[in-house]
Amino acid sequence: RGNTLKNIEKECNAKIMIRGKGSVKEGKVGRKDGQMLPGEDEPLHALVTANTMDNVKKAVEQIRNILKQGIETPEDQNDLRKMQLRELARLNGTLREDDNR
Repeated sequence: RGNTLKNIEKECNAKIMIRGKGSVKEGKVGRKDGQMLPGEDEPLHALVTANTMDNVKKAVEQIRNILKQGIETPEDQNDLRKMQLRELARLNGTLREDDNR
């Protein structure tokens, strides 16, 4: 639900938007008038804006670290992914407290 993204935004005092092909779930309409969203025809990317270049750099570095971890770490060993799935289950009301995975 975007909590990791929201945390990075808060921590870095930046705004991050995921844009490009694949950024909107299939079947979801980006705009009510049916027009394409800005950047929707571009490759998948993150648009980072902030008041200072240091904040932009900090956010970009965190995004790069998450991407690197996602690429290099097997899914069953990816602690961030496990935490995200656990949080999603909690939000959806499907978390089982006896589940140690």
